[in-house]
Order: sequence, then structure tokens, then C-alpha cells
Amino acid sequence: MNNSINLSHTIDGEIMVIFNSFIIYSILGYLFEIIGSLLLGNSLNSGFMYGPYTPIYGITIMLLFSLFDKFRFIKPNLKKYIIMLFSSFIIITFLELFGGELIKILYHKELWNYSKLPLSLNKYISLEVSLFWSIGIILIYKYLKPITDKWSKKIPKYLTLIILLIMFIDFIITNINLIKI
Repeated sequence: MNNSINLSHTIDGEIMVIFNSFIIYSILGYLFEIIGSLLLGNSLNSGFMYGPYTPIYGITIMLLFSLFDKFRFIKPNLKKYIIMLFSSFIIITFLELFGGELIKILYHKELWNYSKLPLSLNKYISLEVSLFWSIGIILIYKYLKPITDKWSKKIPKYLTLIILLIMFIDFIITNINLIKI
């Protein structure tokens, strides 16, 4: 009996599921931004890459899902959801501030500005936006994640690798075109 082969296959499969989930949530984030822009009458701009994906959504969602999985044994559920809400609020607020400042420094661009919102703390963070995303991520975790987990297991490995390669090339090209030295 050779357990290392089964373990290797399991680890490889788990990594592919993580990559596939990242891709799915990056694409869904892009679609969310586009639909939101259309509904609000804003320009159609979702992030800074060329393809139909916004990786910060994939990264943030996967990060928070990993954290939420650690809370799954907390009872009662109300306590668990309150912890999830506060932890996601803090992380999302930090990522918005850090991401906004980093994009400004690296690319000399401002992709969002919350300064006109009533509860903005600066142009990159706003309490109402952080609360909206915190509630949204919990709903996504509870209702959408079980569906996307099934999709993630069905995407062939070769397709995952092709999409990741395309995203990586897009990231490199975007950076070459945007970084001002």
C-alpha cells in the first residue's frame, strides 16, 4: 500500500480546487463590478488588468474563507457570525486601505474614492462599504460557496493552468504598461 501517491493526489487536487475557486471568485468579482457600474452609471472599470477577472476579489474571498473555516465549530451560530462579521470587517478595511495606497504608489492611479460617502475615513476606506462587503462575504460563504466548491472540483487541471497562465501574463503586461518609474 503506497499512501504517498494517494496523499500527493489529494494535495494536488486540493491545490487545484483552491486555484479554481480563486479563478471563479475573480471572475465573479469582475462581473459584480461591471453590473454595479452599469446600475450606478459609472464607467466600466473593474480593476487594472485587461482580462475579465479582478484577482483582488479572488484573493480576499479565499483569505476570508480560510479564516471562516477555522470558525466552523463555534456555537451558537450567532456568535460565529458575529466573529465572522468583525474579522471580515477588519480585514476588508485593511485590504482596501493597503490596496488603494499601493495602487497609488505603484501605478499613480486611483481606482476608487470613497471620500464622498458619509462614513468614509479617507478616500480608500469607508465604514459602510466595509460593512456591506463583510455582510456580503458571509452570505457568499454560506450560500454560494457550496455551489462554487462543486464547480471547482469539476474544472480540469489543464484548464486551470491555462487560465492561471493567462492571468499571470496579463498581470505582467499590465505592470509593464502601468508602472511609472
